[in-house]
Amino acid sequence: MCMHWFNEELIDTDAKAFGVYLALLKARFSLGWWDKKSYQIPPIIDEIRKEISKFLTCRDMYEASKASEEFLTLLHEHEAEKLRQDKSILDEIEAEYYESFKGGVFKYFKGDYINDDIKNIIRTFLKDVRSGKMKWYESYMGSVRLGWAINSRYTIDNYWSRFRIGWEEIIRALTTSGIVVFDDIIPAPFLEDEFIERLAPPEEFEEKEEIIPKIEEEKPKYHEKPPTREILESIVSDVLKDLGFKVETNKRLKAKGSGDIEVDVWGIKFIGNTRFYVYASCKNWNKDVDRTVIDGEYGRTLQLIQSPHLKIFIAKKLTEPARETALADGFIVIELGEKASSKNAGEIYNLIYSHLKELFIGIAPPELQRFAKEAKEISERLKNLAEEIERISA
Repeated sequence: MCMHWFNEELIDTDAKAFGVYLALLKARFSLGWWDKKSYQIPPIIDEIRKEISKFLTCRDMYEASKASEEFLTLLHEHEAEKLRQDKSILDEIEAEYYESFKGGVFKYFKGDYINDDIKNIIRTFLKDVRSGKMKWYESYMGSVRLGWAINSRYTIDNYWSRFRIGWEEIIRALTTSGIVVFDDIIPAPFLEDEFIERLAPPEEFEEKEEIIPKIEEEKPKYHEKPPTREILESIVSDVLKDLGFKVETNKRLKAKGSGDIEVDVWGIKFIGNTRFYVYASCKNWNKDVDRTVIDGEYGRTLQLIQSPHLKIFIAKKLTEPARETALADGFIVIELGEKASSKNAGEIYNLIYSHLKELFIGIAPPELQRFAKEAKEISERLKNLAEEIERISA
């Protein structure tokens, strides 16, 4: 972490994380308060305390307020000059501690204030915000500031009037539940697909699939790939898509400090309310991969603001020192035995798919592992029965 002044004890409880996150977002989307010559303590602290008091009480409110004030004071002391021109330091903090912040806002989310009859309206609103149909500003992780307060006359006349239900109820639900704070800021967790889908009324809600693929199905058949310079990345991308991930190849991701890093394959999948990130490095080389390549790849993963939950290294073959280093550095290593090409694309796909599918099943809870075994046995029995019936019929 590049912020030596940021003390992780500031967010070691959900209450503190909630308070610091509100302070961070207010600072991210505010102007001018960090002028050291004008202020000793950021003037927005009173507004933040007032917002915290809407959702927290007693000790939680005290913890959140103290943590938010300490955070702003440290931010003001160490970053005031930089913040006049560049707010990337706030994006870095949000990204680095996103899961803690998300845990805080979800703990104090007051879903009971959202009645079933307006859930679809709020879903529509959040999708409109995320799609960019409205004027808004965005942080790196996806928190937004609307171009207007949701309870302004402009909003009432131009947006809420399209719905046939009283706009007062919609606004009250958004601001009292915590989806909208400070009347114009929406924290990123409330704009994730998983949260928006869970706002569906009970009769429409369906659980999202887990990271484990449907283990009762056979491996999907795979067509040959046309020859391209990046054929291995294309195959790995297809595998992750078939396992339920949203995938991008040659994805440029923000690096700590400054700049960005290009990743061969980057996959995202929602598990509950958590984003699960997969980083895949593909080396479609004739020669064996040596240790220096692994050291470089590991260094790249450490520089990413968003750390991957799973790191995969795929190549024809690694030297023994490279393989040992990769495993020690936390990579899942898949050695193909041959260079990927249009002629062997199907075989390469099946090898990678089988490896990752077994990995996901292996890390599943014991109950799911048992289900996978039983499903496989049932599938085999049905297959044998079908063959027997066909033989008898013949």
